Amino acid sequence: MMTRIISVVSGKGGVGKTTVTANLGTELAKQDHDVLIIDGNFSGANISQHFGLGFQEVSLNDVLNGEAYITQAVSKHSEGVSVLPASILDFNADAEKLRHSIVDFLGDKDFVLIDTAAGVGDEVEAGIQASDEVLLVSEPELPALTNALGAKKLAEQLDRDVLGLALNSVRDEQSEVQHEDIRDLIEEEIIAEIPDHQHVREGIALREPVVSYKPNSRPSNRIEDLAYRIKGQEPPQRGLQERLVERVNDFQLF
Repeated sequence: MMTRIISVVSGKGGVGKTTVTANLGTELAKQDHDVLIIDGNFSGANISQHFGLGFQEVSLNDVLNGEAYITQAVSKHSEGVSVLPASILDFNADAEKLRHSIVDFLGDKDFVLIDTAAGVGDEVEAGIQASDEVLLVSEPELPALTNALGAKKLAEQLDRDVLGLALNSVRDEQSEVQHEDIRDLIEEEIIAEIPDHQHVREGIALREPVVSYKPNSRPSNRIEDLAYRIKGQEPPQRGLQERLVERVNDFQLF
């Protein structure tokens, strides 16, 4: 298959976009795909923290500044996903250099996921321009959805395909915007509903994606479904035993 370069955008900070990116990339790697996750959030880089990689001496910033090769900056997680972290510093993102650096390293990569910054500024535009497709992430709340709509409009202006909307931190509360209203606003298919769950927060604390920390939990199963939909496939039908395991996992303590 050709390498698919997907930027993950939200328009608003705090909706769990980086968490979704880290878990989606890990799940795709678990499904035997060669995956690279790039931290495109230069002014608030934290993708490496989701994988317990710690401080990186060589980062994407060094690569884009011509001070290092991309192979020097990439780390490998235990699940097989490759991670290219950025440094936490102000950086004027250069879309042309970012795209060029990715292409140089693609090789036989199946998926490249770019975790963009929040908002619709230069960093986000650089991430979208470096990609071919865009995945929107939002919480089911009006401010986040409105900002996601702005990110979608930017993707359309840059002539990128929008894969759909992944709803994160879903609590199934009446205060959340209803699906019909979300579709009317965003005009995109809702391709994932990832619950607000303690296992996700525990995984972040342990610096381990929930799909590897608690692989049979509700959030992990929803991310697995998202991975299949990203690939254009129907998610697997889970039998009674798998649903019972999911319920048992819901009550497991940290």
